[in-house]
Amino acid sequence: MRLLMYSKALYSTWVFYSADRILFDAGEGASSILGNKAFAVRRVFLSHGHADHIAGLIGLVNIRNNAMGDKEKELTIYYPKANYLVAEMMAYIARTNRRLSYALEWVPMEPGDRIELLAGQLPRFVEAFPTIHVHNEVSLGYNVVEVRHRLKPSLAGATQEEIIARSRAEGKESITERYEQKLFSYGGDSVAIKPAYIADTEILCHDATFLDEEDRKEFKHATLAEAIACARQARVRKELYCFHISSRYKTTLRELAAAAAQADSLDFQLTLVPPGRVLAVD
Repeated sequence: MRLLMYSKALYSTWVFYSADRILFDAGEGASSILGNKAFAVRRVFLSHGHADHIAGLIGLVNIRNNAMGDKEKELTIYYPKANYLVAEMMAYIARTNRRLSYALEWVPMEPGDRIELLAGQLPRFVEAFPTIHVHNEVSLGYNVVEVRHRLKPSLAGATQEEIIARSRAEGKESITERYEQKLFSYGGDSVAIKPAYIADTEILCHDATFLDEEDRKEFKHATLAEAIACARQARVRKELYCFHISSRYKTTLRELAAAAAQADSLDFQLTLVPPGRVLAVD
């Protein structure tokens, strides 16, 4: 299971990225659905402080302190700096959990901040980028990024023998260059993400609250068309998951598939996450 996600607009939204044990947002009921996987979560990255994205922190913190699992495994929660709603949640959890058996740390984030996930040959990190949700509250999106190596463009026409000879004579650094590959991008339920922030990502989770532009009465959230356009402009390589779809549509899987079918000639796989349904991706 690579991804486990749940989104019901206004009620609860969260995405568990199992590769790096990250929970993006923590809407109500996250720990109920995760079950013992709650102990696998090492880091929580919050996009903003609305209740449908942070209310599940109460259960998550409590379950990790009382259920059957490793009660000493630390948990770090990252959040948009100066977000007053998250500050209120921090204070509440501190008051009601005075005897935690594990270390709980809260870390403020700003656009451009990076959090190391893995060191070594292929280091990974999470990088924050700015999003727009509501005018009076700071919000963030996040990229999971892996540092990789590839052959220098100047050697594209060289033979294997020439490349090996140069590597032996001058070292591996003379034939390769480092680059950063975005593996996963999450934007919360913001308006359309600026494609430059998520350029060339492999997997994108994007808000698609409105299936029809006419249903949006103010500049909030995004439409399905905007999510697809963003993914195209960002050159998403593998998959686009559209979530936070309004329950006003009373959508079924068949209706969602019909909406998705309107977007043809895509270079990536498109999946619409049904409102109120858990989606597990292997």
